[in-house]
Amino acid sequence: MKKAKLENGMTIATDYIPNFETVSLGIFVNVGSVNECADQSGISHFVEHMAFKGTHNRTALQISLEIESVGGYMNAYTGKEVTAFYVRVLKENVELAVDIISDIVQNSIFDQNEFEKEREVITQEIKQLNDMPDDLVFDMFQLQCFYGKNLGTPILGTEKNIKKFHPSDLLNYLKSNYSTNKMIFCASGKIEQDEFLNMTDKYTKQMASFETKIPDKQEYTGGFIFNKKELEQTHLIFGYEGTKHSDDEKFSLFALSTILGGGMSSRLFQEVREKRGLVYSIFSFTSNYQDTGTFGVYAACDDRKANEVINIIKEEFELVLDNLNDEEIKKAKTQIKASLLMGLESSSARMERMANQFLLQKKFLSPTELSFMIDAVSKDSILSIARQVFSTKSTLAVIGNGKDIENLYNRIL
Repeated sequence: MKKAKLENGMTIATDYIPNFETVSLGIFVNVGSVNECADQSGISHFVEHMAFKGTHNRTALQISLEIESVGGYMNAYTGKEVTAFYVRVLKENVELAVDIISDIVQNSIFDQNEFEKEREVITQEIKQLNDMPDDLVFDMFQLQCFYGKNLGTPILGTEKNIKKFHPSDLLNYLKSNYSTNKMIFCASGKIEQDEFLNMTDKYTKQMASFETKIPDKQEYTGGFIFNKKELEQTHLIFGYEGTKHSDDEKFSLFALSTILGGGMSSRLFQEVREKRGLVYSIFSFTSNYQDTGTFGVYAACDDRKANEVINIIKEEFELVLDNLNDEEIKKAKTQIKASLLMGLESSSARMERMANQFLLQKKFLSPTELSFMIDAVSKDSILSIARQVFSTKSTLAVIGNGKDIENLYNRIL
């Protein structure tokens, strides 16, 4: 892996894999929903959508045709702290890919007709999310974890905001946030650093570095949130504050999460599904951000069993503090390592990992270094982070009929 910087301030990184026939490359920007004020909620995601709707050099159809005509695949996504535009192509089509990705990031025209069509597309995306309780409950959990903070706002935004945006709003947001000092152009696959440097320098000359507003410090709040819906199941997430990107303790929290709800042999899966048959789906997760993070458990169950499921989750959190054995710690560390190594077989996953490490952690950890950090996880470090996490204010998000859920949360709290 090699890193360099262009004269315009953009970071360039390559991960040369000589035995690959493809290259995954993309521009990753340290901008997401965390950069939006309340009346801008959803604008980062709108900008990402509009990037594919035409530039000064290409129509929306031409963008798609040029990539797909050479068998390539192109997409983008918006996160809380990162927006990404990426493509995967055969090695002989790398320059075309660099040209198109650079073009859509720096030359989008935000055509009014395309803008109105995409406004409706995003509105339908929001409506679709609201019809999917297993996804919506994660937005609710995030909202309550960071109530009143930018991290709590939905990435898709609100219908109200989407309806009031104008193309000029998106253009101004782009000009205020898409500075090259917040970008990294990554490539993973059969591409040499010097070759990639020359291409990116050629096609990104219009991009510039400038001062941008730093988001306010994001702080965890916690609490209870409930959305009453007539559903066959109750969907819930119970959790706490987690670790941030720069915390070495995050590896111990990964292990704790794996032990509790990371697979079919995990404690929660065995206790709640296999032994008691209360759920079809239950798993734990962690999310890391620059200032803070979250740890939570998702489950979907019969409305009449929701209280029981939450109580069992809480009990398992308490049990792990008193009954943690070396065998399950070893298994958890092996699972995490295997996931890491399997990801190295995908150029897209390698590209994204490289980009996120540089943008959010300000450093790159090689697989060997990551393995060392995972090996350093111990029983004491897991118990230490468990006590720290479980001592924070809990968060409970629930969608469903919700009988007695609020009373239960008050008892748990």
